[in-house]
Amino acid sequence: MEALNTTGTPPDQDMALLRCLLDAPDLLVVAMDTHGCIELFNRECERLTGYQAREVIGRFIWEVAALPEHREALQHLVQGLSASASIEERTGLWVTRFGEPRQIRWRYMTMVDSRGRVRRIVATGTRPGEESLPSNTTHMQDDAPLRRLVDGLPVLAAELDRDYRIQFANLGYYDWFGLDPKAQMGKHIRDVIGRKAFAVLRPQFDQALAGRKAVYHGEVPYARGGVRFIHGTYTPRLGDHGAVSGLYILAVDLSPQHQLRKRLAAETRRGRTILANAIDGIITIDEAGTVLDFNPAAEKLFGYRRSEVTGRNISMLMPEPHRNLHDDYIRRYLETSRPRVIGMGREVTGRHKDGRNIELQLAIADFFEDDQRRFVGFTQDISDRKRAEREAREHLTRLAHSTRLSAVSELAAGLAHEVSQPLTAINAAAEAGLSLIEASEPPQATIKEALEQIHRQSQRANRVIRQLHTFMRKDIPEAPHPENIHAVIQDVLDLLCHELDQAGITVQLDLEPVGCQCQVNKVQIEQVVFNLVRNAIDAMHETDGKRRLRITTQGDRAGGVCTIAVADSGPGISEADRDKLFDPFFTTKEQGLGQGLSICRSIVEAHGGKLTAANAPEGGATFLVELPLPVGHGDAQ
Repeated sequence: MEALNTTGTPPDQDMALLRCLLDAPDLLVVAMDTHGCIELFNRECERLTGYQAREVIGRFIWEVAALPEHREALQHLVQGLSASASIEERTGLWVTRFGEPRQIRWRYMTMVDSRGRVRRIVATGTRPGEESLPSNTTHMQDDAPLRRLVDGLPVLAAELDRDYRIQFANLGYYDWFGLDPKAQMGKHIRDVIGRKAFAVLRPQFDQALAGRKAVYHGEVPYARGGVRFIHGTYTPRLGDHGAVSGLYILAVDLSPQHQLRKRLAAETRRGRTILANAIDGIITIDEAGTVLDFNPAAEKLFGYRRSEVTGRNISMLMPEPHRNLHDDYIRRYLETSRPRVIGMGREVTGRHKDGRNIELQLAIADFFEDDQRRFVGFTQDISDRKRAEREAREHLTRLAHSTRLSAVSELAAGLAHEVSQPLTAINAAAEAGLSLIEASEPPQATIKEALEQIHRQSQRANRVIRQLHTFMRKDIPEAPHPENIHAVIQDVLDLLCHELDQAGITVQLDLEPVGCQCQVNKVQIEQVVFNLVRNAIDAMHETDGKRRLRITTQGDRAGGVCTIAVADSGPGISEADRDKLFDPFFTTKEQGLGQGLSICRSIVEAHGGKLTAANAPEGGATFLVELPLPVGHGDAQ
């Protein structure tokens, strides 16, 4: 080799020589600088390794060609050649870009300048005889064990030549397309998979035939079997001299997984859409009470942004005392598995960001996610509904009070008589007592009897006045209390005893011996019984013959109901009036307002009961009031 000039640039003859070497067939030529960095890479090197020259120029030779365990030895070789001009011959393995080893016989020479300094290292290589090389071109159809292995894989495998003709096809062609794999030998792949599928996959075929591995992940519209979602790899098949002689196809059908993924994605989108647009506030927490999710409706309900709540304890949305007790609620449920709120709805109070309380309807469910228990709460703001209920109760109270005042005004004469009777008796007893005292020897027994008469009659007058005062109260406590229904009925009869006597009505009581103890608002239930008895008196006003009012009670422990029946011996309810009986403003009385029975039904329903009417078989009308018995109501009161 002639020396290079002092500038380090090869003279014309050196360059001509290098060009000749580069173009020589079956001769591998690599030129490196003294550090082992590649400067020249001829066409035969490209054909053998699958690398393009532009890909390797500038890289170290051991990074491109050597196995990991041989890199250090190649570095030492380059260092030794760079230190002293010499020639080395060695046989070793050169690894292609696809990881395939090639045995090469190398001759390393140095190029020096006029001062004898090494400027470049040129390696020329030739391949030993084919008998010493491992075969890379044996077709799979010639290897029975390999073919059985490939046929047993749940994949589509094939080998194509450079003209896209099938050289090998496994049983995947039968599974995918119903085709005999052997019958496909020599066919153009387009004629097997269809023109549309070939158009989709041809870029990957061509990339492999150009020496670069290709991957396709997506849908392919096959002519047989329909559209499949595949993951395909397309690998160059190298010939004896390193040239690409075809390609290998390996494709996996991912259609079921793809459909599942699409369905899961759709369900996820649907779930997120529902969550984002739900009217209810939806909050998800873990076992520690930490908020995991907080939807837009919950943001609007509580006034917090999602970022302000997630990662914090759910108790921040609760007022005291529940704020400090919530973690205990969760722990008790996890320990006992006995739900107190889960799986059922209940009314609770929440805490807004501004500190005010919110009336809520809450339902809670639990589920598992990645083996972790989660709780999800569905909340509705029922503040408006609760306000409307309170206003309705207040309106009903006012209306009922007005009705009671109207009823009392109609009973004024009778009530005056009820009060005047004991007052007259008191006056007479007092005068008799005074006369006896003025006598020289007043009889003690007679005076005592007069005083007892005064006491009895004053108690009677006081009872009538007290009952009248209670009946006319406007500020009725809202909270119900346990009341004996028999006592309620007796108080009403005491108020109406004068009217009953004046109308000549016989009262028959058939009350259950033990009595019905119900959780009620006493004055409101008195008003219901009062209205029903007054209506019975009016209904029997023109009745000829015996006038009878029968009041019965019956407690149904199994059904949890106490029934009050008010039956009269009047003409009964006409067919025309039956369906309108409880309608507001409907009345059969000339001076009536038509509010009495409507208000009575509203009161009974507000207590969780029912008010109905029917004609009795023996004649007359019967009104039934059903009131719920308290939970756990036993036979003993």
